[in-house]
Amino acid sequence: MLRELKIDILGPVHLPDLPREFHDTMVKFGVFRSFIGGSWIDFGNYMPVKSPINNEVIAQVSRLEPEHVEAAIEKLYTSWNSLKSMPAHKRADLIIKIAEFISEYRDLFRDILIIEGGKPINEAEGEVQATIDRLRMVHQDLGRLTNIGIPGEYGAGTENKYAIVVREPIGIVAAIAPFNYPLFTSMVKVATALLAGDPVILKPSSYTPITGILIAKAIEYAGFGNYFALVTGPGASVGDALVMHPLVRAVSLTGSTETGLRVLRMAGLKKVQLELGGKAPAIVLEDADLRNAASKIVTGSLRLSGQRCDAISRVVVLDSVADELTELIIKEVEKWIVGDPRNPKVMMGPLISANAVERVHSMVDDAISRGGKLLYGGNYWLTYHEATVVDYVSRKSRLAIEETFGPVIPIIRVKDINEAIAVANEVRYGLDAAVFGKDISTLWHIAKSLEVGEVTFNDFPRHGLGLFPFGGVKDSGIGREGVGFSVEDVTQLKTIVITY
Repeated sequence: MLRELKIDILGPVHLPDLPREFHDTMVKFGVFRSFIGGSWIDFGNYMPVKSPINNEVIAQVSRLEPEHVEAAIEKLYTSWNSLKSMPAHKRADLIIKIAEFISEYRDLFRDILIIEGGKPINEAEGEVQATIDRLRMVHQDLGRLTNIGIPGEYGAGTENKYAIVVREPIGIVAAIAPFNYPLFTSMVKVATALLAGDPVILKPSSYTPITGILIAKAIEYAGFGNYFALVTGPGASVGDALVMHPLVRAVSLTGSTETGLRVLRMAGLKKVQLELGGKAPAIVLEDADLRNAASKIVTGSLRLSGQRCDAISRVVVLDSVADELTELIIKEVEKWIVGDPRNPKVMMGPLISANAVERVHSMVDDAISRGGKLLYGGNYWLTYHEATVVDYVSRKSRLAIEETFGPVIPIIRVKDINEAIAVANEVRYGLDAAVFGKDISTLWHIAKSLEVGEVTFNDFPRHGLGLFPFGGVKDSGIGREGVGFSVEDVTQLKTIVITY
């Protein structure tokens, strides 16, 4: 069903006008400055930021060098004692002020997400609101910063001792954020560290650094500026310098598995929290509500053009219901409008770059060359790729094995539940999975058999606000994020033994 891909671009792309107070500090001669320990600094070297909507340069940001990163780390280190001596409830109150700032300028944050990252309007609005809601839940994270008492009378030789296990700040945290959720993911990493009493340095994606700059402004407004730095520049120089520095004691990264492995090799004995790539299967059983399954699968595959680590990236369906499910999936896909994300009718905007589109298309070609049947889509133009459905996908194709990060729905047919489990587990990733069916015993058996960090029944995976802990196994990561859980990776335990 090849069709010509027509994208209606609404016109030139411009950044929204910034309120005057932003210009006075953040921008100089059209270049966004960096923020280091309470000061906006122009380092004199810049890099362009392009909008994926039409590949136009929309701004310039500072391009830092490793020596700038080192200076930022040393400046934050001198502020650590002041931050960790601040009562935790006061740190929580300041985080609430960050939420208030974002809420006050929500339209600006939304528009930057649209222009800089190519998010459709509803997706951008959702990310802004989710960030505000998550920050307002900070007191639930505060509950994890508790001490534990252990009486020694349970063991011989320690009858007259009592231990207090104290959770303390770990030191400077490096937060490395992705392009797909640049506000929510960055802000949660930063807020978690600050709540714990850790100074934090944010390295935003080079695709979406302006969102990071707005975050710096929000943190400055809240009164946390002395304990925060924003460093922009290539990951191979700025990111490496950040991860390897001995005064950085923890690294929180959301990104690709390849980047995560690189960070692990460089980090040494630092604490590391990694949320990496995914290849979420949606297993559809014979007793599934197929209309619901099709609707959820399509939404879970196409939201944000599939550029999500928790996106449904494979449909593993039993032969007996595969034909009916496939027809329903096509009907759902036909509803998705691709185009300029500034158009309120558009449901799916561009991918982050033309290179990303070329990669996705090459995966579709590979699947077809291995016997896959193209049922819908397949066309692309510049940074835009149609929603695409490929049936009879080979288990050895790239579309079945690699993280897609694009709007493609591969369908893999299997003969029974055991084969479905085998297909789901044979990839290197283990972040999320979905299972559609009605028999709870079967659902539970499959959930226990899947090698993933999270399994969702009868819906698409979504990490949302982080009410439920999430994270991966195998090559999908280390550690868990979520309300109350993230603080564990940016703190350390100290045991104090009292003899009485």
